[in-house]
Amino acid sequence: MRKAEIREVRAEDAPALIRLWCRVFEDPEALPAAFLRLLPELGGGVAAFADGELAGAAYIVTALTVGARRAAYLYAVAVHPAYRGRGLGRALTREAAALGRRRGADFVCTLPAGESLYGWYERLLGTRCALYRREERFPARPGCAAAPIAPADFNARREALLAGLAHLSLSEAAAAFERVVCRAFGGDLYAVGDGICAAYRQGAEACVRELLCPDPTLRRAYAESVGAAMGCESVVLLSPGTPGDAPFLAAEPGALTPDCVWDLAFD
Repeated sequence: MRKAEIREVRAEDAPALIRLWCRVFEDPEALPAAFLRLLPELGGGVAAFADGELAGAAYIVTALTVGARRAAYLYAVAVHPAYRGRGLGRALTREAAALGRRRGADFVCTLPAGESLYGWYERLLGTRCALYRREERFPARPGCAAAPIAPADFNARREALLAGLAHLSLSEAAAAFERVVCRAFGGDLYAVGDGICAAYRQGAEACVRELLCPDPTLRRAYAESVGAAMGCESVVLLSPGTPGDAPFLAAEPGALTPDCVWDLAFD
């Protein structure tokens, strides 16, 4: 294999990028197709070509902010099985992070796919685990009304519920892709009671990725209701955690405060 050429992705790369994404992540085609349609608004991407073939790709989402600071969120690093073990993943990761910096990001962050990768990203990008996440499981059961909500309405309600708190803010395009992710796996963005929820299915279980409401004592009842509305038997509710819970987001040291609300991620 000749040395791979790495460059920014182009519109004409879309078919090959979608095939690579689906092969590596086993996602439905609609997910990468929607992501690539939104990519100019979400951020950018880099692709590696070897022997005239697409060998790998990585994306950087810059349509996310924490207060006045813009994040460069590394996403969907994929290397074709035939080209693994040759350093392409490292090269793509570095180049995607550099692209985020060139586009004005203040810090780099990512959601490692497994705990062993936190050290890998620290060596490569200098990121460390900055936020944690805990899980609660319980049966789904009807209670409060839960109905799908448009991304713009979800975003507006989310900002109102998080007013005064350090938190991740989504652009319109980022909120739209959050809905694509949830819908691709049998869920959606929901209004439930006086709160909001983002959830998708994991088999017979509803995975509630974010649930915000004015009264935290209602979180479980709202999550149960969303699970029932989705036709699920049980619910896993994901919530911000503390050290000792599962590591969640890796970021450059000092970029985020431990109480920053960052429940949503393009996982």
